[in-house]
Amino acid sequence: MEKFYVSRKKYEDLVNEIKRLKEQKAQLSDEIGEAAAQGDLKENAEYHAAKEKQAETLRRIDDLEMKLRNAEITDDLAVDHSEARIGATVTLKDLVADIEFTYTLVGSMESNPDKGLLSVKSPLASGVLGKKQGETFTVELPRGPKKYKLVKLEYK
Repeated sequence: MEKFYVSRKKYEDLVNEIKRLKEQKAQLSDEIGEAAAQGDLKENAEYHAAKEKQAETLRRIDDLEMKLRNAEITDDLAVDHSEARIGATVTLKDLVADIEFTYTLVGSMESNPDKGLLSVKSPLASGVLGKKQGETFTVELPRGPKKYKLVKLEYK
């Protein structure tokens, strides 16, 4: 089973989401019971809507519980801080465009490039994993190879 890498905060957020969804599931069960009491279920839109919402909620709960069972909290990982690993914040320089940008390397569940969170499964993050500060490397991106330099490596 695939490991899901998450920060402690994200793990706690997911636990809270499961609690909220379980409360929602109980509420939906009540709604289904009330709708069923109204009689003919074939033409009862409230009943069918509540059943569909309940099925979606159960799927989400199952998905989150599976991910939490296989979660590895990145805050607890013993990683070599001299290399770029999950949890590292890296400042990279595009050697062709001569621009710098910074990302924190995270698991796929937390990925949000617009907020500076880059999944370790992305091509760029995969290319920087294991590199040391000052090292140059080439990454095969969808538009072709690009050269980068790992300008700064830090763990916060």
